[in-house]
Amino acid sequence: MQYTREEALELDASDGLRHLRSHFIIPTKDDLGTRTLSSQSISNERHGDLCLYLCGNSLGLQPRQTADYVNTHLRAWATKGVFGHFKAHEDSNIPPFVNIDDVAAQKMAPIVGASASEVAVMETLSANLHLMMASFYRPTKEKFKIILEGKAFPSDH
Repeated sequence: MQYTREEALELDASDGLRHLRSHFIIPTKDDLGTRTLSSQSISNERHGDLCLYLCGNSLGLQPRQTADYVNTHLRAWATKGVFGHFKAHEDSNIPPFVNIDDVAAQKMAPIVGASASEVAVMETLSANLHLMMASFYRPTKEKFKIILEGKAFPSDH
């Protein structure tokens, strides 16, 4: 099926998830073309033509709240050191570091249709695949090689 530009714009306008677009930082075409990090502040008002981001790999567009979450954890680490493992903070919604995986499992459980005790949230796709291979790969004299294409996506190694 082929759509006209007008039909595509109508579909975009009626998309029930359209409001979520503003929750992500979309690089500009200028950002992608430079060899330096943009000096443009990452705000709601991006200047320049936004790129069309159709990348299907695991690194999608950055959610706007990501920097705030990461900076909150860095601030806890900087100001509490090792005590960040055990102390909750009245001015932050982040859990003590030692409980962070439990909180992640509770939030992930309804998404995957499981109870929190059945969910483990850990590492990255690449690290998890390496851990799985280290646990289950048993080479023999006859079968001892793993072959993959050159320049594969990191999680494919």
